[in-house]
Amino acid sequence: MRAAVVGGGLAGLAAALELTKQGHDVHLFEARPTLGGAVQTLPEREGDPSPPPDNGQHVALGCCTAYLGFVGEIGRAASLRRVRLGLPVVAEDGSVATIRPGLVGLLRYSHIGLGERLATGRVARRLAKLDSAGHDDETFGSLLRTLGQSQAGVDRFWDVFIRPALNLGTDEVSAAPGIFTVQTALLAGGGASDLLLPTAPLGELHGEAAGAELERRGAEISLGVRVASLDELDADGIVVALPPAESARILGEPEPGLEDSPIVSVHLLFDRRIMEPPLAALLGSDAHWLFDRGALTGHEPERGQYITVVSSGAPELLELRGRDLIDRIAEQVTERLGVAELLWSRVSREPAATFAPRPGTARLRPGAATSRPNVVRAGAWTDTGWPATMESAIRSGREAASVLAASVREKVTA
Repeated sequence: MRAAVVGGGLAGLAAALELTKQGHDVHLFEARPTLGGAVQTLPEREGDPSPPPDNGQHVALGCCTAYLGFVGEIGRAASLRRVRLGLPVVAEDGSVATIRPGLVGLLRYSHIGLGERLATGRVARRLAKLDSAGHDDETFGSLLRTLGQSQAGVDRFWDVFIRPALNLGTDEVSAAPGIFTVQTALLAGGGASDLLLPTAPLGELHGEAAGAELERRGAEISLGVRVASLDELDADGIVVALPPAESARILGEPEPGLEDSPIVSVHLLFDRRIMEPPLAALLGSDAHWLFDRGALTGHEPERGQYITVVSSGAPELLELRGRDLIDRIAEQVTERLGVAELLWSRVSREPAATFAPRPGTARLRPGAATSRPNVVRAGAWTDTGWPATMESAIRSGREAASVLAASVREKVTA
């Protein structure tokens, strides 16, 4: 089969790899000059620390088996640092408590009182037994309160974990992916909640490595080429691996009605070290998670500390000018962690980083099959059973490739 893959993000790359593995001829088209889609390293500018910043600190978890398989398949497994979940959370007064997996870990989290911790344990046990699919029409926050959690517990524990995982606040996100995340990662055991931290720039680790592996397998890759119509493709089968609106346009379908949710990242180089762990979260701050990029990548700056701050599902930050945003985030970080002089900064914004998984959105996520013969769709936003993550993107690409191959085989046999 001659297969065309439209879109070179993780979903398209996963589909192309799966198709080549099955022995098909693949031609991948990507409108950007680089592969990787939403998982990118920013173009290097003069004065940037080494390595140049990524468009956010993308983190996977140990439960992300498809992602681990993808990274292994393209030869970059050694570029992931796997660490047991231990997230230091810094409160408004500078005190630190650590989120760890399992019920015992929950009970030791001291940013909420003992009674609230006991309630958290009870709530977690009840969440472990729920069918996530039956709770898509309510918010995760409302479900937590129904189960006996106070608003303080929602804000000071659950939101710290849920917001970066689902790119939306606990009182906005559907309870279905919230339950799924708790069951699959936080409570699953066996290393499911381990953090998978990239030690290489995202562009090198994902797009460049996958492109090299595809070319080694004989696939053709066209960068900087935007496919306007599927009719222009000379292929027996097509994978459309594009964001929701673009996918609908090229397939001639109605848009699925999924709202975008942004990720804003601010990259800061301070004149001295102010954060000891490789990552941390701040309570009551626009700076949701902080990453010591120098330590994680093994490229410590000659002077000071290089920190990436990630703010998830906060559209109000998109409205701030670059300097205003930098000043706001840097001030919040130094107020919490200690005084330091800012030597360099850079902002990256992804207005459509994921879709917003609000209540009722599960039914809006289509599967791989489309109304067009021998054309399938892929993307983290499709119905994979997972939230819109790197794991979901890769699962969708593999599923789309399998559905396409089966469809073409059936047509040939018939």
